[in-house]
Amino acid sequence: MRAIVYVPEIPGLQCDASGKISFRQLEDYFVGIAKIISQLKLQAKFIQDECGKELIQAIRDIEKLVDDITGILMTDVFKKIKSKEQEMKYKVREFMKEIDVFFQKKIVEALLKIISILGIPNPLTIPIPFITAVTLIDAAGNPVRYQPVVKDLFTKEGKVKIKAAIAEDIESIKKFFGEDGKYDGTLGIKSPEHEAEEFWQKALRWMKELLSDFIGACINALISLLTKIPIIGPIIKKLGTFIDPTKSIKEQLKLKYEEFKQKIKKAKEDVLSGKAFEDLGEKILGELIDFVLNLPIPLFGTLGNLIGFNVELRKKKETIHSKEELWHRIEDAFDDAMEKIKRFFQTDLIAKIHDIILKAPGWILNQFPIVKKIITTIKLIIDICRGKVSICVVLNIILKPIFGIPDAILKLIPNCIEVRRTKYGLEPNPEISPPWAKPA
Repeated sequence: MRAIVYVPEIPGLQCDASGKISFRQLEDYFVGIAKIISQLKLQAKFIQDECGKELIQAIRDIEKLVDDITGILMTDVFKKIKSKEQEMKYKVREFMKEIDVFFQKKIVEALLKIISILGIPNPLTIPIPFITAVTLIDAAGNPVRYQPVVKDLFTKEGKVKIKAAIAEDIESIKKFFGEDGKYDGTLGIKSPEHEAEEFWQKALRWMKELLSDFIGACINALISLLTKIPIIGPIIKKLGTFIDPTKSIKEQLKLKYEEFKQKIKKAKEDVLSGKAFEDLGEKILGELIDFVLNLPIPLFGTLGNLIGFNVELRKKKETIHSKEELWHRIEDAFDDAMEKIKRFFQTDLIAKIHDIILKAPGWILNQFPIVKKIITTIKLIIDICRGKVSICVVLNIILKPIFGIPDAILKLIPNCIEVRRTKYGLEPNPEISPPWAKPA
């Protein structure tokens, strides 16, 4: 008789009709994979014979397979976090940024073709300002002096080096961003491992913002250049320049966060001084989360709608270890959403420039070759931004093996084990309260 193990059913990665796939889908998928591994480890302890030993080896092989596939693009965590699910959540956040950066890089590459006429420096060669030059050990074991530049963030090898450099001097990145409150004890939890990962996510967001600002600067340079062209110049001038529409929203959130942070700090001080018997920090943080998710975003509804974050639904589908964990994930999603909004308005302005040039007399393109070069670049950018290349196409380009991970890892389980897939595996159904939790 074969030993039986239970594993949760993993929702597949399904692309919609427009070729899109959401952060929620990717997170549920990778967290589900982590749950398979965690639940198999737990059950392997109760299989004492040779089959149990085979299962333990299979679990090691499964972990290596998952690390190898996700490691194609996603960097490993600075230090191993005890929860495999939390490790995967950080990897998914990095992966979603990687998808956004894929599109950003395509736009930047298109603009680099005309950068000489715009008079704007190449952003890819800029040294990363929050990392000082450090000494790393190369493959041959020799010490090498390393000063990372922005283009290093586009490759796995470069990101690994940058992460190593950050680990050598984490204080520099803290000083650069001027932030606290990320697992440093300010909001209740002190965890150096999680703090380092949050700053890595911040470093990736900095790169996205840098590229976005470069794109905005190029748009304004194009407008300035085209206003000097006869006929189309006065029309393009009426468009004005690109102004970041997310700036006021970011400032509003920053002020509100500082306000809540001070409330949390006072709540903790009151407990330590004996003025209060209960630490209300978690409750106050919950109020901040509610405020942010209900924050109105013009044209897009609320922030919760925009990032697809339903707190009640998430409570049923996953384990939230703390309000702080939830807050940092929402904070990250907020920054990503702001970049998407910025790109939406950038694309709209570029499209208007494109339409004006198309309606211009043909002799303008012949007499001003620079305009012809510009419109070719603009058309390429519009195609990129308007989804001619979908997220699912990108996934198949940069990480095709991710679609088959659940089936691949279950094939590694030895034949002496019977695998039974249920909705939640070993976990209880979160939608059904146990008898002891029901009111009398």
